[in-house]
Amino acid sequence: MPKPTNLEKQKYMFTDDIKFLQKAVVFHPEKAGQFLVLKRPADAFSRPNDWDLPGGNVLFGELHEDSLHKEISEEANLEVGDLTPIQIVTKYDGEKEVYFIFNGFSCVAKGSDVKISQEHTEYRWVNKKEFIELKPAQFLIDLVETIK
Repeated sequence: MPKPTNLEKQKYMFTDDIKFLQKAVVFHPEKAGQFLVLKRPADAFSRPNDWDLPGGNVLFGELHEDSLHKEISEEANLEVGDLTPIQIVTKYDGEKEVYFIFNGFSCVAKGSDVKISQEHTEYRWVNKKEFIELKPAQFLIDLVETIK
């Protein structure tokens, strides 16, 4: 399977027509029901100013669990344990001619001292109700709602 031919797409696409994205509901190590959310900056490539969950794109050649651990560490400076897959969604976008693969996970942070990267402007520990009130993308709400 070849890498994307467009060098710009190599930052977020698995191949020219496949995007592999994963996010994690990272639970607080001590506060039951609380999980981490991150705010995207106003100049974000997609979903500017939206509240998001840690995670990101899996790039060509990356193993998905290694990629997710790396993203959580880069975005929030957290290590996590108990990484559990909870959702897999696939979708074809005919307009963009891109096949999307989305993996959703839950996990528990090994600490609560979050240090966000330049990829985000704020963070919060929230519960499901608070998360939905922040009006994140529907696919993230769907992921959070799958957790019992």
